Amino acid sequence: MRIVLSDIINASPDIEVVDTATNGKEATEKTKLLKPDVVLLDLTMKDYDGLYAVKHIMDEFPTPIVILSSLGNTDPNAYIEAIGAGALDFLNKPAGLANSKIRDIDHQIFNKIRAAAQVNVKTLVRRQVVKNSNQHTFESDLPYEAIVIGASTGGTGAIEQIVTKLPSNMPVPIVIGQHMPAEFVNSFAARLNELIPLEVKVASVGENLRRGVIYIAPGDCNIVLRKTAGGVKVSLTQQEYPEFNHPSIDALMESAAEVYGKKAMGILLTGMGKDGAAGMGKMFQKGAYTISQDEKTSVVYGMPKAVFEMGVVKRVLPIHEMATFIVSALS
Repeated sequence: MRIVLSDIINASPDIEVVDTATNGKEATEKTKLLKPDVVLLDLTMKDYDGLYAVKHIMDEFPTPIVILSSLGNTDPNAYIEAIGAGALDFLNKPAGLANSKIRDIDHQIFNKIRAAAQVNVKTLVRRQVVKNSNQHTFESDLPYEAIVIGASTGGTGAIEQIVTKLPSNMPVPIVIGQHMPAEFVNSFAARLNELIPLEVKVASVGENLRRGVIYIAPGDCNIVLRKTAGGVKVSLTQQEYPEFNHPSIDALMESAAEVYGKKAMGILLTGMGKDGAAGMGKMFQKGAYTISQDEKTSVVYGMPKAVFEMGVVKRVLPIHEMATFIVSALS
């Protein structure tokens, strides 16, 4: 597999394999010695596995790590654990005979490596999670009725930094669209649910939004919010969006703009591309409060940059100030 992958990657004119490693310990040692721009890492290896490498590389010499493993096909929790330890992105090896199928995803491998090489390495440093179990005093007449958050590359860590700092009595629902393979969404929601006192769940089509619940958009469809006589429901749209689908942040934010108008808060975090730009533009037009992550703390300053340059952002914030600002805006 190392030989096949080296051949594939070296065939790209702008990417070069500087070395290979047989296990996680060797990968860590060679990363410190060779200082590569990106590490492409399997999770399943003898003696010292990929998770060992992720933890030690991120602790000793932070480097963008892209996981390429078949383990994600059978154990989504492994992906979430690797991302939680500091890995940047994940790509599943094709099911079946990986050696013969791996060339089917060569362009995906190239794109992941190129994206990883552009990240701000300083944003990859792992931060200790400090849970907030405290309550906050909110007024009965709230200025906002819902919060919608969009994120892509680097977003899982950014979302974690926000939700772990929120009080345990959040008075509004939070709906999150995170670009992520569908099979990993449940594990991501479960991880967040263990970290904080608020309920975190994958949004189900047809359910009413409840205050104080954090909903993660499914990864196999585009969801929207619809206002009904019984409240605001999660609904499904068959519409395809030009920037990204399953989940489309544009779909989510455009629907939030229609349902909540100026009573919504829209937040766009780190990520490649422009998904969320059209949606946040719609929220801005409807009077919603729009926030984007700043360049310094964004792993990839793509999506936040797009909305900032459009002029549809009312506030630009570093990720470590996001939760405090959300609470103060609701107070």
